[in-house]
Amino acid sequence: MIRVLFSGLRATLARLLATGLAVALSVGFVVATLTLSATFTRTTEDSLAASMAKADVLVTQTVVDMASSDPRTSTDVLLTLLPAVQAAPGVAGADVERLAYVDLRFGETRSVGQISALLDESVRWQTLSSGRWPQATTEATLDQATAVSVGVTEGDTVTVAAVGSGVSPTAVTVVGITAQQAAGVGSGGPTLLMQAEALTDPDLFSLSTSILVAGGDAGADAAAASVSAAVAGESGIVVQTRAEAVDQQTAQLSGSATVLTSILLAFAAIALFVAAIVIANTFQVLVSQRTRELALLRCVGAGAGQVRRLILGEALLLGLSASALGVGIGVAGAGALADLSRDGASGLHLGRLVIDPVLLAAGFGIGVLLTLGSALSPAHRATRVRPVAALRAIAAPASVRQGLVGAVIALAVVAVGGAGLFVGATRSGLTLAVVSGVVSFLGILLASALFIPWIVRLVGSTIGWTSVPARLAALNATRNPARTASTAAALLVGVTLVTMMVVGVTSVRTSIGDKIDEKRPVDLTVQSVDPAGMTAEQIDGIKAMPGVEDATSVTSARVTLTSAAEVPRLLTARGIDSAQARNVARSAVVVPEPGALLLNPADAGALQTGDSVTVTGDAGSAELTVALEATTVRKQASLTKNDLLSLVAAPVIGQVQLRLGDEITSSQVQQLSTDILSVSETFTVGGGAPERTYYEQILDVMLLIVLALLTMAVVIACVGVANTMALSVYERRRESALLRALGLTRSQLRTTLGIEATLITVVAAACGTGLGVLYAWAGLSAVSLQAQKLELSVHLPWTQLAMVLLGALVAGSVATVVPAGGAARRSLVESLTNE
Repeated sequence: MIRVLFSGLRATLARLLATGLAVALSVGFVVATLTLSATFTRTTEDSLAASMAKADVLVTQTVVDMASSDPRTSTDVLLTLLPAVQAAPGVAGADVERLAYVDLRFGETRSVGQISALLDESVRWQTLSSGRWPQATTEATLDQATAVSVGVTEGDTVTVAAVGSGVSPTAVTVVGITAQQAAGVGSGGPTLLMQAEALTDPDLFSLSTSILVAGGDAGADAAAASVSAAVAGESGIVVQTRAEAVDQQTAQLSGSATVLTSILLAFAAIALFVAAIVIANTFQVLVSQRTRELALLRCVGAGAGQVRRLILGEALLLGLSASALGVGIGVAGAGALADLSRDGASGLHLGRLVIDPVLLAAGFGIGVLLTLGSALSPAHRATRVRPVAALRAIAAPASVRQGLVGAVIALAVVAVGGAGLFVGATRSGLTLAVVSGVVSFLGILLASALFIPWIVRLVGSTIGWTSVPARLAALNATRNPARTASTAAALLVGVTLVTMMVVGVTSVRTSIGDKIDEKRPVDLTVQSVDPAGMTAEQIDGIKAMPGVEDATSVTSARVTLTSAAEVPRLLTARGIDSAQARNVARSAVVVPEPGALLLNPADAGALQTGDSVTVTGDAGSAELTVALEATTVRKQASLTKNDLLSLVAAPVIGQVQLRLGDEITSSQVQQLSTDILSVSETFTVGGGAPERTYYEQILDVMLLIVLALLTMAVVIACVGVANTMALSVYERRRESALLRALGLTRSQLRTTLGIEATLITVVAAACGTGLGVLYAWAGLSAVSLQAQKLELSVHLPWTQLAMVLLGALVAGSVATVVPAGGAARRSLVESLTNE
């Protein structure tokens, strides 16, 4: 039988290569997922532990206490506790980490940076790549990334000033460049290290974040116990060893230590599920093609067990070789993705790839077991047909009772899962929706033999009148419903999941963007704190910057409001061009109409909407009608530019509102903000674009990752379509030959099979698209229900959905090229005499 085994492998090598590809891709998916997850976990731990490289114990405040403390009005608790911690038994050294945010300028470049206190050498975790440590309050080190990007070298001078304080900037000499300590998520901005005395300036609003403690010879646990005793009288203080702090921060960063692995493994499970369908279908093809061969073996003395072991032996050899290839593909793919993360384009920089033999063995074992498990049913089916019946190619009749029972079970599963999905989406929440979604989808796969063939025939009937091949293709779809459903199943899974994730991520992206646009409708606002306002040259320069699509200026002046209801009062008035303001805003905004004065209700006093008020400036006065609007800027009145110009002779331009391009990225917004800040020391920048583009970038990256992962499942599904079409062609070889004998040409036969495959794939893609939208709606509704402050609505990305359908059409066409070509080339005499 071993000789027969290897002979069978050689005879079916082409078909086994397609199956092996599905197995290898699935195993590679699992191995890459496990490897990247382990690498990410290691990188995260190393990144978080970098600041505790020399510390054994970390002392922090609770989140609530830190959030409620204001350095301008409250005592710095950690700084106060530092002497007690340093004096605790078993402590070799300790220092408090402090930071403050400043306006940083070098030459023409201006940005927001961070000053951190230079720590005591016993716990100092930063290292120098060049230069020396600062020794005076006017000296600092700068991080290497910033130094390279802006061209700062040792000896250069930068200026720093407290953000928004109006205090004159201080010149600081860069005396050293600090090296990056670990891979992972960086601070995202320039970081200077200065003597601790430099942070005592009250204008800096410095904040202490933690106390780093170096333990003595007794170890971290003993040092932690000693420090805990020293700070026992202070509430809201947390003392942790380095290992405990890293574990907690890792959990806070990713939700839990296993969340990332679980998410990625869910996609790997999807690929394995699709691969299982493909492998089972492929072995069904092989068994069907070798029915006469296996029957002949039975007739010459081979037992049912030997035939079963023969098929399983082929599956075992295939699983071993394909899984080994898959492990190599997975490691190579994980390495490539890790290298891409280090190119500086992403916010996450993975460190050295973690190659764990246990994880590789797990992926290898999964591939082998998957292949064997998928071959069990075909192997069992091969031994159920009597040898004489198999030699005569007499198909066993399908059991009506089994078909009816299966249909009832499938419909019951769909009903139960669908009901749970609706309840989870509208009343219960995410947990019930996810579980019910899985149950309902399994039911749909079980029931696919009931509805997919008839949908295919219905769709085919719309084109059946066009030609004989189209009519034959439509009729063939319902002749073997199980085969048609099996062909569509793998593609149905892939398209459903791709559509669900595309619609889900797009809807979240759009919903969050709409919410941000509603609260902050202007992309960027440039405000000048200079009483003289902005010059025309400055405004023109800002409008000409890359990424700016539209802009409007806002004038301002002091006016007096007089009414019968209250005493006269001075107020700042903003002059707005209503048409331009609407064009710049990303959502509906309330703008003043001619003759109206907009006030925030909190500033209205006794005034009500519709009241008449006299507004007086240095050039005249006018009667305006009050309109109260909650979105109006506090402590300012808004009116049209023309109305303000009739009241004030020379209003200043204090603000410019910018609308940016829709395709602008988060990094481009940051660069634009830096360029604007570099125009004048008096400028500040705000607006919704940084927040919106930040979330859009995260969700876009998430979508790309998800699509890359799910594309693997779709590729495997396409292999399954090709394999199942090959089985369909093989089973109908006599029918195809008879049609040829009756006048059907080779080209018409190829067209018939091509149309049939295309109909099946298009119907599977259409059904998958509909199911994907349904599941996306359920998931978004469940998330909105669970997170009450997050309102999510479904937004359909028509372009991406059209691409999914087009991809299915291409897959169906490509999948039938080889089987249809083989059927057209086969000899009529050989096919007709093949019994």
